[in-house]
Amino acid sequence: MKKTITLLAAGLILLACGEKERDFDENGMPYPDVVLTTFEERLSYGLGADMGSNSQNMPEEMFMLFDKGEIEAGFVSGMKGEDGDRPECDDILQSAFSSPEGIDTTANDMMAVSNCYGFILGNMTRKSLESKDALEMVDIELAKKGFAHALCAIDTLIAFDERAQMIADFNNDMNKKKGEKMMENARSLPNAVIGNSGYVLIEEIPGTGAAIDPTMEYKMIYTMMNANGDTLMSTVSDPMADAESNSLEIAGADIVEGWKLATEHMKVGGKYSVYLPYELAYGEKGLPSPRGDGYYINPYTGLIISSQILAQQERNSFAIERGEKVIEIAKQKPNTKVGASGYVLETLEEGTGPKVKPGSDVQAHYILMDSRGEVIENSYMGAMQGRPAPIFSLNGMIKGWQEGVPEMKKGGRYRLYVPYNLAYGETGNQGIPPYETLTFEMEILNFGEAGSLQQANPMMGGM
Repeated sequence: MKKTITLLAAGLILLACGEKERDFDENGMPYPDVVLTTFEERLSYGLGADMGSNSQNMPEEMFMLFDKGEIEAGFVSGMKGEDGDRPECDDILQSAFSSPEGIDTTANDMMAVSNCYGFILGNMTRKSLESKDALEMVDIELAKKGFAHALCAIDTLIAFDERAQMIADFNNDMNKKKGEKMMENARSLPNAVIGNSGYVLIEEIPGTGAAIDPTMEYKMIYTMMNANGDTLMSTVSDPMADAESNSLEIAGADIVEGWKLATEHMKVGGKYSVYLPYELAYGEKGLPSPRGDGYYINPYTGLIISSQILAQQERNSFAIERGEKVIEIAKQKPNTKVGASGYVLETLEEGTGPKVKPGSDVQAHYILMDSRGEVIENSYMGAMQGRPAPIFSLNGMIKGWQEGVPEMKKGGRYRLYVPYNLAYGETGNQGIPPYETLTFEMEILNFGEAGSLQQANPMMGGM
């Protein structure tokens, strides 16, 4: 029989903030005699409190169901690392939160769920500290007490802003030290080339082609790692595939400064590892996430960039060549028409209705692909979720649509190949890069006079 604890039953199982045997003051605060004197003590307490405050992201009615003492015990277990990674905790939590009606305790009671919740937080903390070689700096007992205070929303020993700044400064200092150690080790590697600006280059495979020009664009294999050896980004999707399949086109201007400086020792075809101190990477600001929820690359992070350039050309020439090839192949297909401006229209299924009039509002499903054949947008996905097909005003669309869609008939299915000069041109648009040739697979559902349906989809607006 399925057993689900609903929020209405919270009062039946709610325990005090200190289910385990602990000391409390008259206000119900556990561990009331905590004294913080040294930086290490404040840091330990602050790190625990920071992780404990994650509970505040959970709805209060739901968090009331948890056994706070078991959360604390799980946190300590995770911090100590004595039980490994406990993969069963992932399954326990997934099972517990699988029901929209509340917390499902059919397979595991609330003590087990609570312990695993705390363990995940403690395990994360330990691994983060280990990656910074800083675990020995932290007093787990004080971290536990800071964690317990935050669970009870009593975290008053260190104010939130002060705690956040202290932890940020600590992380920055640890990143600096980790990067300095990485650079020291790199300088001692055999065949290390030490640049005047501070980078270290290791040639793994000699290049036989032209010298690398940092102003060009490359077809290259590229992997970026931090000082811990964690991969931050990579073009390699299949290590067993050939070099061409694992390469992407990257402009030299888009790579960090330190790598560009190191190109003075690189040639086409060569494979190199470049070690960069944070000053030659993303500096003290790091690379923030555009969503504003953290960093892609943390401040003060030293980097290791492994790269092999297969070819180099003028910037954007790869995209232009790729697009020209798409258009030429399209022209050879049956049931195609080549517009005077350069677009190609392929009829997949002739419509039985009238032709779309220039400047019309058009309702159509579409699949948008780039010149590599990768899907960028797909309106059919919205239809699967019950949303109607989008409606566009041709007057606000790219030139390729303004010219090509009036050659389509209502009820028909078509494939419209649009060269970059009829699409988003030399500047691109949102997720579409400059000089990108586009392919639209379209199904014309309806059309009407301008303004009779609705305004153009803002994601597909004109240039």
